[in-house]
Amino acid sequence: MKKFKTVLFLFTLTFFFQNCSTEDNTLPNTNGPENILEPSNLNLENTDSYTLSDFGPNSYWADYIVDRPTTDFLITQHNASARFFGMGNVPLYFAGGPDTFNAISFSRGYVVWGEELLASAKSYGNAAIAYVAAHEMAHQVQFRDSRIPSSNHVSATELEADGFGGYFIRKTYTSNWTTAAGAYRFSQTLAGPRGSSHGSAPQRRSAYRLGYLLGENNSYSNRDFDANFFYYYNYYVLDGRLKKGLNKPKTISEEAHNYILSHLKELHKIYTGEISEKDFMNLSN
Repeated sequence: MKKFKTVLFLFTLTFFFQNCSTEDNTLPNTNGPENILEPSNLNLENTDSYTLSDFGPNSYWADYIVDRPTTDFLITQHNASARFFGMGNVPLYFAGGPDTFNAISFSRGYVVWGEELLASAKSYGNAAIAYVAAHEMAHQVQFRDSRIPSSNHVSATELEADGFGGYFIRKTYTSNWTTAAGAYRFSQTLAGPRGSSHGSAPQRRSAYRLGYLLGENNSYSNRDFDANFFYYYNYYVLDGRLKKGLNKPKTISEEAHNYILSHLKELHKIYTGEISEKDFMNLSN
C-alpha cells in the first residue's frame, strides 16, 4: 500500500510539472510590445498607428532582424532621432519572417520594424535606415502634440514626417546631398498616387528636400519646424511663386529664409515632377 501511494504521488507530481510546462509554452512571446503573441496580432484597426500594411501570419517577434550589425545601426539611429526630437525612451520592436515589409509607429509610444523593410532599406545604404528611423520618430512627435501637424492637407502627416526625416539627416547624419538623396531613393518606393495618405513620389521628394534645406542654417523646436515647414510648403512649394506681403516666420533667420527662397523654383519643380528622380539625386547642397 505504501509503495502504491509513492507511485501515485510521483505520477501526480510528474503530471503537474508537465501541465506547468505546457502552460508556459503558450505564454505570449515577450519580445513584442505589450506581450502580443505575434506581430500579425497587432490590432491596427482599433489603435492609432501610421503604417503601410499588416504583418503576415507567419511573422514573429525577433531579437534582431536581417543581421545584428544592421539591427544595431537601426537601434542607434532610432535612439538618436528620439533624443533629437526630445521624445525620451521610445521602445523599438522587431518583426521577423515573411510579409514584414512594414514599419509602424503606434500612439501607445513604441515603434515596430519589419525584417523585409529593413533589408530593403539597407540595400539603399545606411542613410535610408537613418531616414526611416527619423520618419517613424516624427510620427511619435505628432502623436504627442495634437497641434502637429498644423496643416490639414490630405497627406500632411506623412509629408511632414518626410520633412522631419530630411531635417534629421541634415542636422545629424550628413551635409552631403548625394548621400542624403540616397536615403530618399528608398522612401519613394513607399509612395502612393497623388492624393494618397503617403503622398506621391514627387510630393515626398519635395517634402524631404524642404526638410533638408530647413536644417542648413537653423535649429528648431518641433512646433517651430512644423510651422516653418508648412509655411514654405503651402505658400511656396505648391505654388512656385514668390509672394508679396508675406512676412517670414519669426523663428527663422533672414539668412535661412533667403536660402529657402533661393531654392523655390527647384522645390516646385520637384513637387510637379519636372525634376526627375535622377536630377533630384544630382542637386547641389
